[in-house]
Amino acid sequence: MILNKNKLLAVLVNYGDEQLNYLVEVVSGLKRFKYFEVTIIVQSNIPLDIEGIDTVNVITLEDYQLLPLTCRKVIWNNRNNYDVFLYGENDHLFLEKHVEKHLEYEKILPENRITGLIQFEENENGRYYPGYHHHFDWKYNSVETYKGLKFAHFFNTHQASFILSRAQLFKINKSFDFNSLVEDAPLSFMDKVLNKLKKTIKKPLKYPNNYSVKCKVNTDVYDYGGMKKLICISEFEDNLIHHLPNIYIDGLRGRNKFRSREDRMNNALKKLLKK
Repeated sequence: MILNKNKLLAVLVNYGDEQLNYLVEVVSGLKRFKYFEVTIIVQSNIPLDIEGIDTVNVITLEDYQLLPLTCRKVIWNNRNNYDVFLYGENDHLFLEKHVEKHLEYEKILPENRITGLIQFEENENGRYYPGYHHHFDWKYNSVETYKGLKFAHFFNTHQASFILSRAQLFKINKSFDFNSLVEDAPLSFMDKVLNKLKKTIKKPLKYPNNYSVKCKVNTDVYDYGGMKKLICISEFEDNLIHHLPNIYIDGLRGRNKFRSREDRMNNALKKLLKK
């Protein structure tokens, strides 16, 4: 019997019924956690009857792009009731090691650092990384070492999810209102021109991408929360999260594979680990 489990609140967003099979898998995975007492709340535009979900809040909105933001509000309202907080879309498969590693890294990193995850897709031909596209890349001079582990910054802060300890949640809310989206600083005319000429960009701009409203639910945390987002590259496999639909690697629904090939990522990691 495991005593004194950390209380974890997982708040997931669901829209429509097209991806309920993935939501079932995500919920089932969370409920299999051994070392955390997991409560699952789902913010949805439709009623749900899925085993393992503790609460379904059916939300009516004029603009459902704002449905993910309601997850942040649920987390903030429960800020004193849980030790760890998790947000995710209905098709990203959380593993217990994601949470364990996040808390482990928090203990060894400075307070102005926070770790995140890298999305991946996989099929019989290998692995793809949807976030590793267009001009996004690693910051190769960002490698930092703590307790023998190496970390680096990846410019695309979108991962359709986040994991926060209670201390990190309170720290972020000091930087911006956790219940609201941060208004991005507008790009200058020249920045917009440079963004169109992505091949010429050697360094991403200060505001490399005005993320969509849906994406900003997690990118705000990393871009404006007062902590630099790092990925543990020496334990890279432990910090990957599976985007279950595999729509980018398989080219489904008109999605392109971008430049997110497995060999590109492997070469980048070799370069980073030499730093």
